[in-house]
Amino acid sequence: MHNTEILQAAQEADPNGTRTIAVVTKVDLVDAGAELAVHELLLNKKKRMHLGYHAVKCRSQRELNKHTSIEKGVANELAFFGQHEYWRKLSPHLWGVPRLSERLVAILQDNIRRSLPKVITEISALMAETQKTLSSLGTPLESPGAQRQQFGKWTDQYVRLMEAAMSGQYELLPAPLSSQRGDGDDIVGRTHSEVNARLRAVLRVEEAALQVAVNATKDQVFGVDPKKPQEEVAVGDAVHIEISEGQWCCGRVKGINGTDICCVEFDKDWRSRNQWRFDERAALKQFIRENRGDELAIFPSYQVFCNLFRVCVDKWGPPTQQLLRAYQKQTKLVSDYVASEIHASSRVVQFLKSTSADVLDRVVEAARQEMENLLLAEGRPYTQDNRLFAELDQQRLQALREQVKAAASVDSDGKVLLTEVLKAVEAAALATEDREALEMQVALQAYLDVAVPRFVDAIPMRLNDLVLCKFVEEMKNELNSLTDEKLARLMQDPEHKIAERNQLKEELACLANARKEIELVC
Repeated sequence: MHNTEILQAAQEADPNGTRTIAVVTKVDLVDAGAELAVHELLLNKKKRMHLGYHAVKCRSQRELNKHTSIEKGVANELAFFGQHEYWRKLSPHLWGVPRLSERLVAILQDNIRRSLPKVITEISALMAETQKTLSSLGTPLESPGAQRQQFGKWTDQYVRLMEAAMSGQYELLPAPLSSQRGDGDDIVGRTHSEVNARLRAVLRVEEAALQVAVNATKDQVFGVDPKKPQEEVAVGDAVHIEISEGQWCCGRVKGINGTDICCVEFDKDWRSRNQWRFDERAALKQFIRENRGDELAIFPSYQVFCNLFRVCVDKWGPPTQQLLRAYQKQTKLVSDYVASEIHASSRVVQFLKSTSADVLDRVVEAARQEMENLLLAEGRPYTQDNRLFAELDQQRLQALREQVKAAASVDSDGKVLLTEVLKAVEAAALATEDREALEMQVALQAYLDVAVPRFVDAIPMRLNDLVLCKFVEEMKNELNSLTDEKLARLMQDPEHKIAERNQLKEELACLANARKEIELVC
């Protein structure tokens, strides 16, 4: 055989031999007496092949030069095999181009039949993938009813997730990172993984900051300076000067020599550190003098108390507004995050974000006005809490206890002489102005102990109603009142999406027809 290399190549390409048939050409050129070797090859006795061998007589070069037709060539082939003294004995199914064509068609059909189940499987897989891609584009929303139904599903999911974030049902919230994401992956400069959707937990932290800030005002009563060591005395400080045993008068530092001072009121006398003390209520006394009406100094002035308390309330304003801003900022962050996680179209997501921003601005502005009204109402002291009076008595006695304890000496048995106690009480007596300032300080401290807890409890509850609950309510109203015309514009698919959907539908129909045709053959 001169074609051994061809047979080897066929063996590599078709190891099972189910797609290869060997064709012996030019049998008319086989030498007389050598026919047996070719005959045994055609009978598949030598160099066996799965589909065997076939003999043909092609047109000679002379016939080609004479433009002999294929039909004439086939007739010449038939005459050759029918008249040749040796080849006419060969079985008719092993020779001739017509029989070769029949065998090739039969082999091809058989191979196709065996391959068709695999082809159907591949077509089915391709159809499933195409259908999945088509489904990811969403259902075409052509009628107003279908548009409103789909829009309602998205908005209901948005509202449910917002309410879950507000109420602390965090298990209902989507994961921090979503596998499906549309436009708007960044939320106010933050990625999804950076947004804390636990709205209630975040606001609890901000509310605690309000409580700390407002509570701090109880220790910062206006007009009462904190205690400081005598080494820090400075020119201009208000002090008390001891003029006799147990008798003190007010003064202002004019000169300093270490801890020794001289005052404007006692120009020539220097006082050592045990002869003077800071006047911690000097600013408070000045405030009382500037705000007192025509009441006698022996009576505490309610008007002065109200003015003094308003100064404290003014300090509550900034932390209250800070908490309101935190409500607005965090609510907007969570709203944008939730809008991006409901897997709506990019137009709907953007609409939810812009609508929530407008609604939140309105709600927060109304809440800001309400906070101002609450602060204004707090400026008028009022309470029926009996703890106020008990606290007032305790604070009134506290200063006296400290002075008596410091002045009265205790013997080895822990006893104190009555005369020393009376002497200490007399020494603790204050001047009218100092007594009035002390009474005002005590009253203010006692009332702050009642008003501050009430305020820091009321503000978060009011903001929850005025911002969070009102925001969800207003969003529902805005989303439910959307007109059909605006909804149609909002739910309309972009042209590229429509074209992609139509193309996928055509591909799906083509694949379905192909599978149907193949199944008819199987």
